[in-house]
Amino acid sequence: MQRPFDGSIASSSDATRRYRFGVVLSVGMGNMTRYLNFRKYAERDPEVDLLWAPVKHFIAPDEPNPLKYLPKPLYTRAVILYQSYPVLKQMHQLDAVLFHLFEAYVFACCRSLVCKQPLIIWNNDDPPVVNPDTYPLYPKDSNKSLRQHQFRLGLDLWCARRAAAFVPWSAWSDGIMVNECRIPRETVQPIHPGLDLERWTPVKRPPVALDTKPKILFVGGDFVRKGGDLLLSVFSAQFADRAELHLVTKEPPATKLPNVHVYTDIEPNDDRLAQLYAQADLFVLPTTADLSPWAYLEAMASGCPVISTGVGGVGDMVRHGETGLVVPVGDEAALAAAMRSLLENPTLRRAMGVQGRTVVERDFNAALNVPRLLAVMKDAVDRKQMKKPSAGFSSFLKRGN
Repeated sequence: MQRPFDGSIASSSDATRRYRFGVVLSVGMGNMTRYLNFRKYAERDPEVDLLWAPVKHFIAPDEPNPLKYLPKPLYTRAVILYQSYPVLKQMHQLDAVLFHLFEAYVFACCRSLVCKQPLIIWNNDDPPVVNPDTYPLYPKDSNKSLRQHQFRLGLDLWCARRAAAFVPWSAWSDGIMVNECRIPRETVQPIHPGLDLERWTPVKRPPVALDTKPKILFVGGDFVRKGGDLLLSVFSAQFADRAELHLVTKEPPATKLPNVHVYTDIEPNDDRLAQLYAQADLFVLPTTADLSPWAYLEAMASGCPVISTGVGGVGDMVRHGETGLVVPVGDEAALAAAMRSLLENPTLRRAMGVQGRTVVERDFNAALNVPRLLAVMKDAVDRKQMKKPSAGFSSFLKRGN
């Protein structure tokens, strides 16, 4: 396996390693899956030396904490910069740095006023909030004032003028950046990081047994924001006597209900999670605010049909009537009707599950998408150095992706 860049400049005799990249990625909340997938496939590229800064957003009680006396409003942002430091301190030796953390990204943009190296690559599923009324805001952001949103938008656009390339995760995010933020089209290339299909292998599903209750699966750490309370209400009222509901969450419901099974100790890439997907007949995640949730891809990779809402970049994943059904946010009647239509039609469920696997293999495969993302970074470096654009990105563009 390709060794990670340790901060020293690669030997000039090593002709295969032409690029030195830093990567600052969140490993908090649902982002651990992205980090593990990206690192696994990026380190297979023999042309690249890599320096990593995984950011977990907290310092454990048994770890040294030089920031513990900072006031609370500054503490979290300071922790992010502190954990980004392995890359930030070596920026002068790097050709480009990929950022997924806003605080480190802003630091790099400020630094670029006096230092032209490295190139800044912004990679996120979170485009600027141009219109708060139409954006799927998380609860912590929905209470912000218009002035706060305007300040953040101004900072986003100021930073955008200092980045060399943008790699959003979805066509939805791409559209906001190009059409609403007026970021140059040639600098924006939507590429989802992708799922590790070496882990999420095809599931052989047995014929549907008419004498068993179908299993409905929900996976979401933030139970209410992900629509878990709505699903639980619909299930209890209409399906509890003929189906099972399996909830994977860190915030379980307070009341135990018949035919509802709760799992609170399952982590990303846990074998038990893969088993739950493989056993599920239907995956339901009626989220109220999301951008590009990994759970949809995991369900589709397992051949499980999906019921979702159409927020953020979810439309890139769940194609209504093809890989699942899309319902309006908060619409209990529509959710119940969608669940009923799929629970009563095993043939349609199986067809949607097969198509979902096909979509993931084609559009959300980390083995394909991570090299594509690295090709964007290589191309930016080559252009800066007045070299011929990298073959990887050139062929990527010719394929029309």
